[in-house]
Amino acid sequence: MKTASSTGRILCMLAALLCGWHSATALALTDDYERQKIEHWQPSREDADTAAAAKKSGKYSEITWDKLIPPSWNPAKVFDKFNFDKFSDDDPRADKALKEFQAMWSNAPANKALGGKLVRIAGFVAPLDFLGGDELAEFLLVPYFGACIHVPPPPANQIIYVTLDKPRGIQMMDTVWVYGKLEIEKTESDIGDAGYRIKAEAVEPYVEDENN
Repeated sequence: MKTASSTGRILCMLAALLCGWHSATALALTDDYERQKIEHWQPSREDADTAAAAKKSGKYSEITWDKLIPPSWNPAKVFDKFNFDKFSDDDPRADKALKEFQAMWSNAPANKALGGKLVRIAGFVAPLDFLGGDELAEFLLVPYFGACIHVPPPPANQIIYVTLDKPRGIQMMDTVWVYGKLEIEKTESDIGDAGYRIKAEAVEPYVEDENN
């Protein structure tokens, strides 16, 4: 059985991250979005009221995924450091470089200016657990469809570990708004390492802004 080359896997990682930079638009443009408008999680009246109150309060600043990357950290330069274009697919140095690259990805620095801020951010759900069938109580919020599930994870500063106060019927790759305090905290999991954490104070399905 032939496996993908190290160089190919890294190119896949970088391409996925570049897609994630356009996440605010990508949420609405993904082919899966139309299906999700019909099939995604339907919040209870209590959850809907809580999210509406959170949005109306004005306490939560809406942020986009690019703001989670500190200005001093450029993932393209991280990629260029390894000169992967000089490696052949069977070059033994490629595997070593891949491990170093993944370590840097896993430890990508957070934007310290956002630590402790009350935020509202939209993203895709990558489940970490399912309780009682279709309900989950924790998940990774990621900026593009398929991250951590169908394609390699983005860097740690593009993953948020989200915990809920109670299990909800949110499904894999649902698009949601999450409200809460953004904490800078490393969380490791089998599907990706998060550089941020939010204990959700409210969560609701993502809805495309018709004014855009």
